[in-house]
Amino acid sequence: MLQLSDVTFKFGETTLFENLSFRVHAGHRVGIVGRNGVGKSTLFNLIRRQLQTEEGVIDFPRKWRLAWLNQNVAPSERTAMDFVIDGHHALRNTQQQITHAEKAGDDLQLATLLGQYDDLGGYQIEAEAGRVLHGLGFKKEDFSKAHREFSGGWRIRLNLAQTLMTPSDLMLLDEPTNHLDLEATFWLQNWIDRYEGTLVCVSHDREFLDRAVHNIIHLDHLRAWEYKGDYSSFERQRAERLERESITYERQENERARIERFVNRFRAKPTKKKQVQSRIKMLERMQLTPPLRSQSPYRIQIPNPLRQDNPMISLDEANLGYGNTTVLSKVTLRIYAGNRIGVLGLNGAGKSTLLKSISGDIQPLSGSLQISNHTKLGYFAQHQLELLNGENSPFAQLLSEEPITEQTARNYLGGWGFRGQDIFRPIRQFSGGEKARLVLALITRAQPSVLLLDEPTNHLDIEIRDELTLALQEYAGAMLIVAHDRHMLRNSVDEFWLVRNGTVTPFEGDLDDYESLVKENDDWDNSKESKRASQKDLRRHRAAARSAIKNLVQRRTEIETLLDAHHAELEGLNKSLMDPDELHKMDGLEIQHRTKQHASLKNRIKVLESEWDSLVESIDDS
Repeated sequence: MLQLSDVTFKFGETTLFENLSFRVHAGHRVGIVGRNGVGKSTLFNLIRRQLQTEEGVIDFPRKWRLAWLNQNVAPSERTAMDFVIDGHHALRNTQQQITHAEKAGDDLQLATLLGQYDDLGGYQIEAEAGRVLHGLGFKKEDFSKAHREFSGGWRIRLNLAQTLMTPSDLMLLDEPTNHLDLEATFWLQNWIDRYEGTLVCVSHDREFLDRAVHNIIHLDHLRAWEYKGDYSSFERQRAERLERESITYERQENERARIERFVNRFRAKPTKKKQVQSRIKMLERMQLTPPLRSQSPYRIQIPNPLRQDNPMISLDEANLGYGNTTVLSKVTLRIYAGNRIGVLGLNGAGKSTLLKSISGDIQPLSGSLQISNHTKLGYFAQHQLELLNGENSPFAQLLSEEPITEQTARNYLGGWGFRGQDIFRPIRQFSGGEKARLVLALITRAQPSVLLLDEPTNHLDIEIRDELTLALQEYAGAMLIVAHDRHMLRNSVDEFWLVRNGTVTPFEGDLDDYESLVKENDDWDNSKESKRASQKDLRRHRAAARSAIKNLVQRRTEIETLLDAHHAELEGLNKSLMDPDELHKMDGLEIQHRTKQHASLKNRIKVLESEWDSLVESIDDS
């Protein structure tokens, strides 16, 4: 297992972790969550031994192979295909040895190495790499392009593909969906479902976490808090925990106030001197632990439009594209007041072309695009982050667009998470997430009647995504959105348009229907490249299945032994708590301790019995 014990780490004068501990069992899939700046990426660097702890231990089996998603890789001359296969270090090493053996004429060594190459899947490696590249949105003609020819977002996709191609027992994925579209996110979800190693994933995509992980580790207040279940389950459990802590804190405060009243009342009475001193010592020993707060730092309000026409936007027989290239043909659509539309379609189908055309960034090649007189557009796209004046501050940027007082700016920008001196800090010092928040704040401040949002959640953490989703629900204008964040789409749009085969049509279905459509039309797995699995692969898969059943049976036996022990211990506690003579011998603290122990045992038995039921079902189905 991966185990962190009492880890303390400081970055300069700032303490990021203090006595942080958690464990991840082999084969488990865990999501790491927490606010930006809490240390999620730093935690990965500690696990990778790129940073050293001040105190504490990070340990996992030496035999474990480690893979991680590197967000920053220098542009390379390697082709996309070669770059991705480079992730399989053992295979590349064997290839080099084969070359040396061929040059040396060492036939015996060559025969041995060719056997190793086959065992490593060398004869199927290009088919497997092609499957990964295709799943992440690359076309076949992209496979031979140099790594450096791709844009930053696409290079990160290549980095992810290389990571997935790296044989591993422990995989660390830091924001794997950040530069993926919806279809690539679907594919990655399915890939993770088949991954047999241990996964630790940092993500701000709640639906991805709901489907990809079984446990959540929440980094907060320098420590790690472990929760069983997906992200939605974590939110419910955390809310319940915060409520319990709040109640406990209130009781502690009431008790402290009661003791202080006694001390103040009888401090001057000699006959009460010992009792007063005793209570003063009690006050000194009391340690009030304030409850943790889960309040979001964001309070977004999108100003509603002053006026809306019908229709607001009209496209009639419009051909949309660039130069002499038509991307979308004969588009005839209307956007009316209050429409809330999600735009679906494969990468490269023309989703961004549609939004750019409506926004005026590019002009229709032919046909008609009409925007009504009172329609004001608010257009967000990733490239706008780079158009911000880096020397400006958020306040100066806002002031350049409308006359505004400092207090009004503070009130508005504070809702977007810019507080204190942040509103005067140069934009060049901002992270990608801060720039995205600022651009969204500037766009919505202008009271647009139609919002055109192209991947607005990239770089944003879960809390700002949730707050933005709530604000969009309250927004009275029309909206056209392209996003890979399924939670936002499910909770902010009422209908979908499908961009496909060079045109745009209404999609009669929801996101689940669209995911099914994407899978049905994915023909890569039916191609010749995907059918080159050898008989050795088949034998290996069957052996793995037999091994899995053996492990399930072994785990079932372990659980049965634990349940017997727990039930025996529980029976003993029941007898002691129901025996008047035993209770008479115990003080209040001992009774409280045994009661908590009793509840804890019952909970552990419940969890183990649930796991036992699942194991029995899995064994019976095999």
